Amino acid sequence: MLTALVPLAALAAAFFGFLFFHGLAIDRAPYSQRRLWRAIHVASLGGAALGTLANCALVFDSTAQCLLMIPLVLFVWRITYFPLMVFSGHVVSVSEWIHAFVGMPIWIYGVFLLVIGVLHTGVSFLSGQLLAPIHPVVYVALPVLFLFACAVSFAKPVDLHLLPDRFASLDDPVPPPVAPRQNPYFSRLVGPGYVPHQRIVLLAAGLTYETIPPSPWGRTVKAVLEGLFNEKPRASTADRVRDHYLAYAAAHPFIGRRDFSECPSLPLAPEPPTH
Repeated sequence: MLTALVPLAALAAAFFGFLFFHGLAIDRAPYSQRRLWRAIHVASLGGAALGTLANCALVFDSTAQCLLMIPLVLFVWRITYFPLMVFSGHVVSVSEWIHAFVGMPIWIYGVFLLVIGVLHTGVSFLSGQLLAPIHPVVYVALPVLFLFACAVSFAKPVDLHLLPDRFASLDDPVPPPVAPRQNPYFSRLVGPGYVPHQRIVLLAAGLTYETIPPSPWGRTVKAVLEGLFNEKPRASTADRVRDHYLAYAAAHPFIGRRDFSECPSLPLAPEPPTH
């Protein structure tokens, strides 16, 4: 196992290092939708491949298990792509706030891509336990995670397509950066028009909204998403993926800022419709 672990660790270090430094280059350049889209796919698919290699090198006993792992990990990548993208953005907002607070350099997409890569590596590796289980708790935990990931990834029947993210380019105008007004998700938890799995997503989104710290990039992303959600509160997951890219584009000029006092005055996010 040691002979396989050393090259695997070296490959992982090189991959994660590439993601981090490529993300720093994205921070310093003008926003490019295609470049960010490509980077997220490299991070997520590369992480999925790394987790598969780890299973083949360290866990599996047969070639058949490695071959079965390929369709399994692609399916897992499909249902976890957007949930992990959202969670990684949340981690970045916390990282941004901590770095600003302690006076460290602020990294946005370096952290973002690194977290995406690490999470997909871990999820890919753990999904291999379906083919070579280590502990019976796997059979309890994985269905719960599977149902949550599907609830986020398939909000409407229109989301039942092969790829989770088809926004290599965006035709929509970038919204102006705004400041948050109020949590738009919790108020709709008990309202009409949502099926149970959509209410689970509302709860998760509401908790995420409340825990994003008041740092310039993260706060702007949160506020732009608030306004886009209020414009279309019952959108598909594909719409939400597009909304996140629009929010990233709107917040890009705020990368590296440490306080909103350094930024232009921001209007509040649009209020939700009253009807």
